[in-house]
Amino acid sequence: MVKLLLKILIPIAVLVASAYAAKTIVDNRPEARTRPSFSVAQAVDATRLITSNYPVTIRTQGTVRPGRESTLVPEVTGIIRTMSPNFVVGGYFEAGEVLISIDRRDNEIALAQANATFAQASAALQEEQARADQAVKDWKSLGRSGNPSALNARVPQLAAARANLAAARASVQRAQLDLERTEIKAPYAGLVLERGVDVGEFVSRGAPLGRIHSIDRAEVKLPLSSRQQRWLQSDAASAGAGSVAGNKVLLSSRIAGELATWEGTLIRSEGIDIASQQLNVIAAVPEPFNTNTDQPPLRVGQFVTAEIEGQTLTDVIVIPRSALREDREVLLVDGDGKLEKREVTVGWADDTNAAIIDGLAVDEVLILTALGAAAPGIDLAATIDGKKPDTADRPGRPFNASGAAVTGDQAATGLSVEGIPPERLARFKQIVDSGGQLPERAVKGLRQRLEAGEKLPEWLQNAIR
Repeated sequence: MVKLLLKILIPIAVLVASAYAAKTIVDNRPEARTRPSFSVAQAVDATRLITSNYPVTIRTQGTVRPGRESTLVPEVTGIIRTMSPNFVVGGYFEAGEVLISIDRRDNEIALAQANATFAQASAALQEEQARADQAVKDWKSLGRSGNPSALNARVPQLAAARANLAAARASVQRAQLDLERTEIKAPYAGLVLERGVDVGEFVSRGAPLGRIHSIDRAEVKLPLSSRQQRWLQSDAASAGAGSVAGNKVLLSSRIAGELATWEGTLIRSEGIDIASQQLNVIAAVPEPFNTNTDQPPLRVGQFVTAEIEGQTLTDVIVIPRSALREDREVLLVDGDGKLEKREVTVGWADDTNAAIIDGLAVDEVLILTALGAAAPGIDLAATIDGKKPDTADRPGRPFNASGAAVTGDQAATGLSVEGIPPERLARFKQIVDSGGQLPERAVKGLRQRLEAGEKLPEWLQNAIR
């Protein structure tokens, strides 16, 4: 019986003792030493907002084309005998210069024949006039009263002789004109775009010989989107082809690695393009091919970038384009030095600036630093317009050497020493609290600071003595 009781009680006693030992161990476990909590405010660059007037610059692109372009065609038939040495692609010519001469011998013969015909007609008219005068005299010599009839006075014959003379005179004029047309002259000073013939070739009336263009003016067709049209002056934005804006235009292109610019003016609009729904405006550049200036000449077909002078926005807040997030949001520093997100209304934006017409106020602080994941409410240490934050700006909030604000926990625990990162001070504090010794190298540096008159927290002074 006793043995049976022992077999039952002994396991129970072991279990009870194990449970008691486990409880004792749990109740008397050592507490884990926690590192002091601290946070460093995010350092950002910022600017204080002001209002200003912002002239809108509309940027677009286009291709240079001549102001006037002509196709040369002959008005007579013949063989090309001579050509001007300037009649080559890219060649420059003056107004009235003979570019092509066609064989004129056939036309000289035609002129001689026309002159002969004219002489014959003139003689025939004189002869017929004499016959008419004689007929009238004969009528009167017969003693007849009244005037002779038109037929008796040879009026029809005289009219026919006069008509023949007029036709002969017209033939002479045509022959003279055809002879002049054997020389094809430049209608204006310009450049040769294309040449399609050469000396010795037979050309027919109306066959194209080449293309030329004037050099007094170049044009650039510039497409504008509906958003850009809004900020163009109203007379230029009208669809009428004859509307003239007068807006200044600055054209630019990179040539041989250097940026060249030309000044122009909007002269008209060509209306809305049906396919793209863009407004095409025409900019004119005077004397674009002048080689007597420091700027290189414009070339037909050259691709250029245009900056058009638009309207001026008044009393808007202009911010850097990089500070605008998703074209509708900005980051601000609120009155408590924390981050704030805000949606704004953008009046105009380009690659450089954005003009805000609603959503911002004067003297608010805009964050310029790019922040990836920006959580509203985080502490900020803002360098505003180049001025770093200091304790005087925010009472009770000291700043470390990097310009970041130190939180209240750090200030209270003495974790703020100029020139020493808060993380390193926290490690020193943990070592001191645990009864350990600071590294010899750190102690030496801290003693040098103390000897130089720098202020150290009392706990740190005690640790290095």
